[in-house]
Amino acid sequence: MCEVKGGSLDGIPVMLVGNKVDEETTREVTLAEGEAQAQRWGCSYMETSAKTNHNVKELFQELLNMEKNRSISLQLDAKNRSAKGTSKIKEKCSVM
Repeated sequence: MCEVKGGSLDGIPVMLVGNKVDEETTREVTLAEGEAQAQRWGCSYMETSAKTNHNVKELFQELLNMEKNRSISLQLDAKNRSAKGTSKIKEKCSVM
């Protein structure tokens, strides 16, 4: 995961998603395995089904909430630095 993100994941919202939970008989990863991997990576875990629309809306809502919280945190950090005269708020781009 760190290789994909280019180093530290600190402050970057990451969520591991297990899809096709409607196909229980062909399941390759258990809920416990998914949760354990997410814990190792230090991220959230959610299971979805695009076919039945299970947790799809909730997934995107959670990702948006995570990014919103991160943006607020970044803005507060930048304001604190700028109050000390050390830097300005930089523009950022989010890919979802």
